[in-house]
Amino acid sequence: MIKTDYIILRKIPYQESSLIVSGISPECGRLDFLLKGARSAGAKKFPFAGLFRCMNVEFRENTGASTLFYLKSHEPKISFDAIANQPENYIAVCEYSSFLLRHTRPMLELPMTYQAFYTLLSRLTSPPDQNYFALAAAKLVFLYESGFVPDETENDPGKRISLEKILDYAMISGAECPDFSEKYKQDLIHWIDSLGKYVSSL
Repeated sequence: MIKTDYIILRKIPYQESSLIVSGISPECGRLDFLLKGARSAGAKKFPFAGLFRCMNVEFRENTGASTLFYLKSHEPKISFDAIANQPENYIAVCEYSSFLLRHTRPMLELPMTYQAFYTLLSRLTSPPDQNYFALAAAKLVFLYESGFVPDETENDPGKRISLEKILDYAMISGAECPDFSEKYKQDLIHWIDSLGKYVSSL
């Protein structure tokens, strides 16, 4: 059995009473669970199966070709339900969740991406005008951890320092947003979005 933290990014009804739940964990990357009977009346097998909820799960690794894992137990940790009170934030993080699910694989660890997503959810429970750069920063963490950030940042001290500031901001809940000019932030958001589109085209 494997134990890990887990954030739910998507849930899909399956057959009459079951769910397929998809999410990410720091040690195991993307994880998909088939939850039999989770939608049946009065079911108590998985009462915490809401979007953007964090929990600790215990599951058995598959030995066959299936990408669905058997969930033995789960323990709720924290809920980010308040994000639904900010529709703009909720839609933005749903779109980013879809991006992550398209570009992550089971049993490939993503500790930086997980931490950045957790921090993003914490920030996106605030008004959207306070967090417009937070989503771009979280995306950059995934692109960096997955090897999609161009190597030119390694050879340019200024770009390297800027990159480190953004990565720290994305992953540390109490970190202040980097003191960049508004134009530089907008340029960064455009560059990160363009890099994400490039990854999606591969």
